[in-house]
Amino acid sequence: MTKTFLMNRLLCAAALLAAPGLSHAVDGITDSTGDFLSSFGGSHASGDLDVLSANVLYDAGADLFKISSTMNGAIGSTSSGFFVWGVNRGAGTAGFAANGITGVRFDRVILLRPNGVSSVAGVGNLADGAVTISGNTISAVISGSMLASTGFTNKLDYTWNLWPRDGAFSGFAAISDFAPDNANFTSTAGTVSAVPEPESYALMLAGLGLLAFMSRRRLG
Repeated sequence: MTKTFLMNRLLCAAALLAAPGLSHAVDGITDSTGDFLSSFGGSHASGDLDVLSANVLYDAGADLFKISSTMNGAIGSTSSGFFVWGVNRGAGTAGFAANGITGVRFDRVILLRPNGVSSVAGVGNLADGAVTISGNTISAVISGSMLASTGFTNKLDYTWNLWPRDGAFSGFAAISDFAPDNANFTSTAGTVSAVPEPESYALMLAGLGLLAFMSRRRLG
């Protein structure tokens, strides 16, 4: 990798960070351990609400997003905790400007609840099986049809931020962390496996049942 190429990448990143409407990192992000907001009303022992890393993959062929984050504790440790992803699809505004957070811009939010129904706010619930949890990592697969553009021509241009919340508190005091702190980051291109629709599960189960019935007939 040449010095010129590296310098160009750095200049691009600096230009993006300088533009309020487009401020974001180049790819997925890492976040400092224990950097709870001073305004957070919950416990700093809630490691599952402390973001360590986050990334978003977009599969253009399948029109699917996969959002994923790793926390500093096992997902679900905080019974009232959940995860809010803000996405800027082209018309994002600084929804937390009154709290001094001007770089986090979004025009749609995704709610991931470890112990309940997850959804794209204002659009609908995610499909069964769309959300997966493995230790400290929580991921979700979301159809691009649930995140229609509001201005960006390419869904890879969408930008993202993650803020965990403790539902035991209200307002800004419920937010434990922003990842990244006061900016958005971009998605990257990748392959995302679709979550089977409920009808697909039903057909699969029906097929297995038919195979079992035929096997019993042959053995009988």
